[in-house]
Amino acid sequence: LGTDRRSIRKLECLQNLHKWMKQHTDNGNITRQEAVSMVPPLALDVQPHHFCLDMCAAPGSKTSQLLEIVNRSLQYGDDQRQGLVVANDS
Repeated sequence: LGTDRRSIRKLECLQNLHKWMKQHTDNGNITRQEAVSMVPPLALDVQPHHFCLDMCAAPGSKTSQLLEIVNRSLQYGDDQRQGLVVANDS
């Protein structure tokens, strides 16, 4: 959209979008994250059969993205090549 979160909250024309995003975030259907948090899982080219260790896991957006990628193999019934994500934050 190219719109920051403040605009989504304040602009009248985006109120329905804001309400939809809040509802689906509260239900756990979607998560929002900064663009910089999306880069590591993409740059690492994580595949569903990979084992991933996230040593800097808080607040968890990168970890969630890794889990979505790794759990893709379950959608196709590929239990033999199931990956794993271990997340740690100290």
